[in-house]
Amino acid sequence: MDVSKPRAAGGAPLTAADLERLMAEYGDGILRTCALFLRDPALAEDAAQETMLRAWRSYGGFRGGSSEKTWLTAIAMNVCRTMLRSPWRTRRAGPEALEGLTVTDAPRGDDTLLHAVAALPRKYREVVVLYYYQELTIREISQALSVPANTVGVRLKRARERLRPMLKEWYYDEP
Repeated sequence: MDVSKPRAAGGAPLTAADLERLMAEYGDGILRTCALFLRDPALAEDAAQETMLRAWRSYGGFRGGSSEKTWLTAIAMNVCRTMLRSPWRTRRAGPEALEGLTVTDAPRGDDTLLHAVAALPRKYREVVVLYYYQELTIREISQALSVPANTVGVRLKRARERLRPMLKEWYYDEP
């Protein structure tokens, strides 16, 4: 198959309209997932763009064994993992380099939950983001991460156990 002309599942060439539909339906969710996973908005934009580019290139290989959302999420997670392993990441200034700067016109919301989720180890952060934020089922997460569904359930349980003490005073239902 010609890489420059990806094919849709039925064998027809993937059109610009197909790509636009994928971006419109799933682009924001993929961007948010990447942002939560990478903890860097600029890097997340790059990851989301790379995810869509890889999806466009390999759409002909999409067999339909899962939903498009699950398939795109799996691509996004792989892109994020690759970016985290990149030597380039270790050679650039992190977000802490910007801490001394102030922004006066941008109101800040309560980001306690975001910080708590970001503090989780990667394997727990992945399932929390995909389950609560992307609203994927345990089975879909299992497919996206290529791990057994029971593993996803255990990771989700352990992530909740780790989040509970971090969010005890923040969450209004806790005494």
